[in-house]
Amino acid sequence: MDIDNTTPLDTKYKVSGSTGGSGMGPHDHFTPEEAAGWPTLRAGSRIHHDPTPPGPWTVCFFVGRHQVVKEVVSASDRVALVQAGTSFRAQVG
Repeated sequence: MDIDNTTPLDTKYKVSGSTGGSGMGPHDHFTPEEAAGWPTLRAGSRIHHDPTPPGPWTVCFFVGRHQVVKEVVSASDRVALVQAGTSFRAQVG
């Protein structure tokens, strides 16, 4: 799985096994304190992550004060954090 940060800001990220939901629930999935310990994905960069099967997996981003959570069903997917006006979203492609 490739994870891209296409934004002009650094972000914290985490990949975990699915929580069984859609990955896009309206509630917070993590706290800012928890995210502080995650690896940093620099602005404009990409990393490759080999998730542990089986999926799906939940990819979480924390950028600024924004939480972005996306469910990914294939280990070969590409997940991109993109800026959408003053907020952020993740897209799988």
